[in-house]
Amino acid sequence: MNPVACLPENREDLPGYDYPMALFTLQVSFCLVSALITYGLGIYVYAKSPSSTVNRLFLAATLTATYWALGEFFLWQAAGYEGVAFWLKASSFWTLAVAFIVHFVLAFTGHPFAEKKNRGILVAALYLPAVLFALIEIFTDRIYTVAFDPVAGYVYLPVQTDLLCQTETAFIILVMLFAASVSISSWRRAQPGPIRRQNRLVSAGIAAVIGFGSLSGAVLPALGIHAPNLVFIGILVFSVVIAYAVHRHGLFVLRPETAVPEIIRTIPDGMILADMNGGIITANASAANLFGVAEADLPGRSVASLIPPAAYAAIMAAVTERGRLSDREAVLAGQGETVVSIAASIVQDPDGGNAGIVLIVRDITDRKAAETALRIANEKISLLTQLTRHDIGNLVTALSWYLSLIAEERTGPQSDACLASAIEVTEKISRHLAFSREYQEIGVHQPAWQPLEALIADAVGSLPDDGVSIVSSVAPVEVYADSLAAKVAYNLLENAIRHAGSLTRILITTEEQPDGSLVVAFDDDGGGVRDEEKEKIFTYGYGKNTGLGLALTREILAVTGIGIAETGTEGAGARFEVRVPDRAWRRPGEKGV
Repeated sequence: MNPVACLPENREDLPGYDYPMALFTLQVSFCLVSALITYGLGIYVYAKSPSSTVNRLFLAATLTATYWALGEFFLWQAAGYEGVAFWLKASSFWTLAVAFIVHFVLAFTGHPFAEKKNRGILVAALYLPAVLFALIEIFTDRIYTVAFDPVAGYVYLPVQTDLLCQTETAFIILVMLFAASVSISSWRRAQPGPIRRQNRLVSAGIAAVIGFGSLSGAVLPALGIHAPNLVFIGILVFSVVIAYAVHRHGLFVLRPETAVPEIIRTIPDGMILADMNGGIITANASAANLFGVAEADLPGRSVASLIPPAAYAAIMAAVTERGRLSDREAVLAGQGETVVSIAASIVQDPDGGNAGIVLIVRDITDRKAAETALRIANEKISLLTQLTRHDIGNLVTALSWYLSLIAEERTGPQSDACLASAIEVTEKISRHLAFSREYQEIGVHQPAWQPLEALIADAVGSLPDDGVSIVSSVAPVEVYADSLAAKVAYNLLENAIRHAGSLTRILITTEEQPDGSLVVAFDDDGGGVRDEEKEKIFTYGYGKNTGLGLALTREILAVTGIGIAETGTEGAGARFEVRVPDRAWRRPGEKGV
């Protein structure tokens, strides 16, 4: 029989209808408030990390809970039987809210059922029953039906005598209790700290949902009380607890499953996860940049194709034998002089077996360059100490001899000549000491990238104005050189002005070579250098003055592997070529060394 034909159309027209309207309004309002809060919280959490599985599941749970709460709200706002029946059918997919909440708890706690390999089991055991029960509710009245209650009016009641209703009830109770037990177990296992507090709060929220759901689904109906579903009070409590956990304890921010991928993505060192055969499973962007390969092209490649064979063999041998390797240096093939340090470790599966290898690759080119510079500086300083001690010793002996002659013949014919010679020797000693101070600074400070134009401008500005035209036409590049690099340009310009005689013009240019190096040329229109002196002028003590300037220049450049040679033609002018290797120069904005 059609219930519409025998029941009043509106709650107010029902005989004996005296349900307290204030309580009714309050309970219905909880449905709407719960819908709004859960929706907003779900969007907020999802926006924190859209790529996180946990955050996506939480969004799905809150959206379906919002749908469920709105359906309940409109159901109790319906004026008559037809409206209640419509909204009862329209909200039949409330079972998916339960499924998403359970799945969220499993993923949040890292339960094995939430792993990708068990996805089929989860769908079959959780989502398919939820969808099946929803469809049964839509097309039949075997689980819920609209009935008339003399106090509450039109209500929906579970058909407790039907096996389908009993099965759905048992399913909901079992999966929610399972979720609660998993959450509590995860809370108890967690170490003291933020993660433990997060699990405790989530467990409290789930307990609130179960408690109010049980009260409305079992206790009140057993007492003959029919009212709006109190589960939404539990959902509201759950939402408040989650909001507190987000604000106070970093929920959805400090979770390992959300933090670890972000850390791996942003760390400056390259990270590679490979199987036991060396096949790359995944790698981060830093690794792709380091090896000069597109990030999407790394999975499927072999680690052996990226690092030298000897280094790969040593890494695999050490990892196989000891389980880990802390530091193995290698020069990357096809990457110039890029030096890396590789650390590796075995990754084990849950059963303790070897599942793969994780490699951390760090670019240590700058560090190696600094170490090389320091070693060269120490060698040069040691040599300088020996040479300076020997030369100054000889000069002091000569000075002593001249002073002795002056003492013997204070007014003799040779006293003035001896005095002049003594003064000259003293000046040489002073120049040697000044040179030693400059030489000692070579390699003391770590080499750095320096604009070539600025270095030359500083040198030109330090020279006296003697009428020589200096024209600089260099490329806007940076060179990786010792901190005394400005002294190089100064020495070359000062040497040309002092020795070139009729010099009128110096031209400074740059030219990139086919091998990638950069030649910085200092050309003048002076007399040039004889062929037999082209190399000697760079040796310590050679020359008309102290013989120290060009020797110092070569040593400063050698710190970072930069060379210098005189390639001009005698009679047509000198040409000093400073050859900067490809790894020691770059255009602004490019990565070098």
